[in-house]
Amino acid sequence: MIISAETFKQAMSQFASGVTVVTTRVNDTPIGVTASSFNSLSVDPPLVTVSLNKRMFSHKVIADSGNFAVNVLGAHQAEWGMRFAGMMPDMTDRFAGIDTFEAVTGCPILPDVLAWVDCDVWATYDGGDHTIFVGQVVDLGVSDSDMPLLYHNRLWRRSESLDEPTLPSTATIIEVGPRDGLQTQEKYVPVDKKLELIEGVIAAGMKRIQVTSFVHPRLVPQMADAEELCARLPRHDDVIYNGLVLNMRGLERAHAAGLTHVDMGVPASETLSQKNANSSIEEGMRRMEAMVMQAREWGMCVRAGVQTAFGCVYEGDIDRSKVVHLAKRFLAMGIDELSLADSAGLGNPQQIRRVVQEIRPIAGTIPIVLHLHDTRGMGLANLLSALKSGVTHFDTSFGGLGGCPFIKGAKGNIATEDTVNMLQAMGVDTGIDVAGIAAVSRTIETFLGEPLPAKMHHLA
Repeated sequence: MIISAETFKQAMSQFASGVTVVTTRVNDTPIGVTASSFNSLSVDPPLVTVSLNKRMFSHKVIADSGNFAVNVLGAHQAEWGMRFAGMMPDMTDRFAGIDTFEAVTGCPILPDVLAWVDCDVWATYDGGDHTIFVGQVVDLGVSDSDMPLLYHNRLWRRSESLDEPTLPSTATIIEVGPRDGLQTQEKYVPVDKKLELIEGVIAAGMKRIQVTSFVHPRLVPQMADAEELCARLPRHDDVIYNGLVLNMRGLERAHAAGLTHVDMGVPASETLSQKNANSSIEEGMRRMEAMVMQAREWGMCVRAGVQTAFGCVYEGDIDRSKVVHLAKRFLAMGIDELSLADSAGLGNPQQIRRVVQEIRPIAGTIPIVLHLHDTRGMGLANLLSALKSGVTHFDTSFGGLGGCPFIKGAKGNIATEDTVNMLQAMGVDTGIDVAGIAAVSRTIETFLGEPLPAKMHHLA
């Protein structure tokens, strides 16, 4: 069987430093042992490694037979992890009551696991009291489940310890309401009202605000006052203002307006790229490269990244490899932050997790910022998935306002007050006052004369 790189990476994404059971067979007898030292080694060919102590009987069997399988356990399989670790000494048959099936190599596969790989031993390396077995994957399976069994401090866990949360202690919220929140509103919001909203979120503790975009006023009339707004922004040493730029002309305007931080990006959808910028993705990336270089010459900080990274209303699913490829190119430009945008609100928590966990290692110390829409009601669930995957920077919009004028149905960013309320309830500090943001949302709701999609602005 030929194993595709994509399928192999999908199987590996299910292993979140959790618990595996390595299985093999001697004659007609199945053998299994719990092991956590399991890693992928190569995508082409697909190779994995397991490390086993030389004193183990399973070590001898694998060395003699030349094959093994690795089963990634789910959170519901803690009892299996413990029995195959020898923690149930009265159990003489570790496979008792388990309805296994036979893999290509003859190794037993445990049912209902998150993922499994069946391997021929490709190479071995002496590690002193243990041997590192390198297995070439000949067959595999991946489950739709997404709840790994973890082993932590000699205690068997589900996905996390309730006493020792896996969540970060802080998160950075970036308010995009003045730009993304207002850009699709038909009723014009004057500069004075925009300044009132900006001052309101600053009073609530917001330190980073996307205030406008430098686009042609014919395309986005709400942003026609970009220069006037920037000239009148209240000055605070600890508050960072940024603006969205789509091309070199927009970057020049942002620089002339006195902004020191800019955002830019390219869709992973060829169709949207044409609709949004009348150019191909490749043309857009070359444009971004020149813009990043120019911004650097002007001493500006650049956040750049991939739009429609989790789906497109015109093209449907977006190949994850395309998103990773574009992310690598942006990182190579020397940007300060990498953004991933669910511009159409098509992402789901499992998809968010897989994309983030593939990009985080290549991003290194460069922060990843997630821009999430709540179009289909999965915004906060997607944020939590990203948070557990290591992302701590998120765009939000007061009242849940927002949307892209070039994407059909892409309404509603995740609401700032709802996001902050959820994070703080879970013990994640944002430094932002929910009641203060809620007051801002009520102000713009009254001005627009229509209800906003957020929840907390009428509760806080």
